[in-house]
Amino acid sequence: MEIRKQPAVRGWIWIKQGYQLIMRKPLMSVALALIAALVLFSALIVPQLGPLIFIMLMPLVMAGYMRICHALEYDEEIELAYLFEGFQKHTAQLLALGGFALLGLIIASIAMIFIGGEELTALLESVKSVNDPQVLVDAMWSAGPGVDFSLIVGFMLVLVLMLALQYAPMLVFFDNVPPFVALRASLSGSFRNLVPYTVYNLLMQMIALVLSKIPFNLGIIVLIPLSLTSLYVSYRNIFPTENEVGTPPPQNALDSSSDQVQS
Repeated sequence: MEIRKQPAVRGWIWIKQGYQLIMRKPLMSVALALIAALVLFSALIVPQLGPLIFIMLMPLVMAGYMRICHALEYDEEIELAYLFEGFQKHTAQLLALGGFALLGLIIASIAMIFIGGEELTALLESVKSVNDPQVLVDAMWSAGPGVDFSLIVGFMLVLVLMLALQYAPMLVFFDNVPPFVALRASLSGSFRNLVPYTVYNLLMQMIALVLSKIPFNLGIIVLIPLSLTSLYVSYRNIFPTENEVGTPPPQNALDSSSDQVQS
């Protein structure tokens, strides 16, 4: 599998081209992104099992919206059915990604508890009983070094898990890559493009801050589709499709020229 290494400026280009994808069919792009978010967050209302269902469904819904991004890129007609193609194509492999995500979160939790010990357990129990985020912040500041280190380890493990998962659904769905290989390739692609990825995240945080000033949280109408389309653009830039290797891309396809690195 070929993984392309991109320069720092690509962080901005991913956002710009993501916006351009939205503007090809803005109403459908925004509406389907909001439907995707609604499907996922509706899972959270299921008693007891909500978070588990959310984690397992995430790769399937992600793959569906990436299919919509692919249609936007190649000027295809957009259909609602595209959003649910993850439930029809490579479904077992996408569910496996959800299983890996769940396993990764369990491992991160175990590592935190093992390092933090009884002090961390007591901290989490006290915060859970109070249900006040400010109590958690105050407790973290007053906690000992063992708790601080356990939280840092947990954060780093979750960050690595997120990087491994961000491109994995697209690699499974579009490139028919096995789940574990897709996770490894996603992590490798993210690390090799750490500089543009950092630029991208900083810019997206600035955009999110600006959009948060819009009354009634209406900025989320722009933020959700932009986050998804720009992620698709970065995937297309980092992982070339088969018809791109050795052949010119279609005229309306995304510009993915770059230095190339073999994985």
